[in-house]
Amino acid sequence: MVASGLDIQGVHGVHFSACFWAAKPLKSTNLYKKRLLLFSGKGGVGKTTVSSAFALSCARRGEKTLLIELNVHDKVSSMFGAGRVGTEITEVEDNLWAVNITPEAALEEYAVMMLKVRIVYKAVFENRIMKSFLRAIPGLNELVMLGKAYYHVVEKENGKHVWDKIVVDAPATGHGLFLLKIPMVITSILSSGHMFEEAERIIEVLRDPEITALNLVTLAEEMPVNETIMLHNQTRDELKIPMGAVIANGVYEPLFSESEHEILNAAAKHVKEPSVLAMIDAANFRVMRTRLQAGYLKEIDREIPLPRHTLPFVFTPRMDFQSLLTLAEKLESEIEGGQS
Repeated sequence: MVASGLDIQGVHGVHFSACFWAAKPLKSTNLYKKRLLLFSGKGGVGKTTVSSAFALSCARRGEKTLLIELNVHDKVSSMFGAGRVGTEITEVEDNLWAVNITPEAALEEYAVMMLKVRIVYKAVFENRIMKSFLRAIPGLNELVMLGKAYYHVVEKENGKHVWDKIVVDAPATGHGLFLLKIPMVITSILSSGHMFEEAERIIEVLRDPEITALNLVTLAEEMPVNETIMLHNQTRDELKIPMGAVIANGVYEPLFSESEHEILNAAAKHVKEPSVLAMIDAANFRVMRTRLQAGYLKEIDREIPLPRHTLPFVFTPRMDFQSLLTLAEKLESEIEGGQS
């Protein structure tokens, strides 16, 4: 799991009827064998960075990839050094495109497909009374955004899927769960109609282990790990969406062995130079940090029965393309390492 210094600081950054369904098992744990990859996790854990790194790794493997943001302030363009990513699909790198899906744009596209004529859409859906009515429909925004993502998953041209990979930077935990529950809530309330049929189609894709994998992004810290365990359990028990992997982000790589750490502390007793003592203090902090993170990584492995991939902390004030590429290569190595 990967994060920049900004990710670590967090700058990036429904009631449902009780049921206990088990998520369908993945027939392969290799994320590159899926076509719809969703990434969710607690806010501030570097979720956008991780989903962007994974999308870049797919593109580098020669797969035509679409990276989807959902109604957020654009974060992707700065990492790729590209122009602003809006509601129109934009190429940000070879084999890699991005789009920021908003409820308004998704609803307009869906309505135009249904009504066939844009002028009819404007007459009906841009009416002030109709706009107020649409805003009052619970879950409509989430449904149309999911519907837009679903459309790209099944979109075909000349009998072939347009996109090899759809990577969704899903909302943070609470909103992400609400988003993914909406189609199921709708099918539990309605029994027919366009909204019901759309929700059914979305559910079918979301629950297909051949197509979909929901990945959990976390930091090796107490609150993010606890929230990740909760997200895993709720997804497993309620949503039946196949899960892919846990991605531990921003992990410090150990710099000192135990014996080297002992030598440093022993040397500190004889050192008077302030700058040298400051360096030893920094080394001690690094050792304490890696030990603490190692404990949380063990907790993840104990509580969540999914593959875990680990990405290093990136020492940069802002995630740039080169840093993102380094993370993409590391993530590919982690995913491919010993997986089926």
